Amino acid sequence: MYPPQPPQGPYSGGQDPYNQGQPGYPGVPQGPPKMPGTAITVRVLMFIGGVCGLLFGGLVLLMGLMAGGDNELGQALAEGVQETGVNIGAAEVVAVMAILGGVMFVYGLVSTALASFMGRRSGGILWSIVVFQALAALLLLVNIFTGAIGSFIPLLFAIGMIVLMVVPATRAYYKPAPAGHYPGY
Repeated sequence: MYPPQPPQGPYSGGQDPYNQGQPGYPGVPQGPPKMPGTAITVRVLMFIGGVCGLLFGGLVLLMGLMAGGDNELGQALAEGVQETGVNIGAAEVVAVMAILGGVMFVYGLVSTALASFMGRRSGGILWSIVVFQALAALLLLVNIFTGAIGSFIPLLFAIGMIVLMVVPATRAYYKPAPAGHYPGY
């Protein structure tokens, strides 16, 4: 019998030159890491909060526009507020509605935009979200001290999102990868 022959040809040694650099081969990076659950949670909460802010802010702005001027809706809103012991006119009610609606709408716009950018792995995105949520928490804290007890639950969500963004797993995900670390991506 003949002695065993060494492998010959282009695929000798188990290396396929046409598939080198493809995921699944030893020593080849498997692509960028997946977004951690903490960041996914924040992203979902920011999308939900953003859509709610856009809807409610837009609704309050629309109501403020409809109540503007000397119409029945403006007078009815002013009378409703005056029943609580606050003596303001229809113009002041419209101004307050415009401010509240504008704040809610801008919150919704920024929250939705930041949530959509969270897929990009950048320290700027991470810290933009932390600063945005800190400003939202500060505004909600001011609301609580002025008597708006309903701001307590959104305040807890804002604080929770800040904590989830600064935990080590989330911070590690948003550290920029070294240049050339993920070839082909």
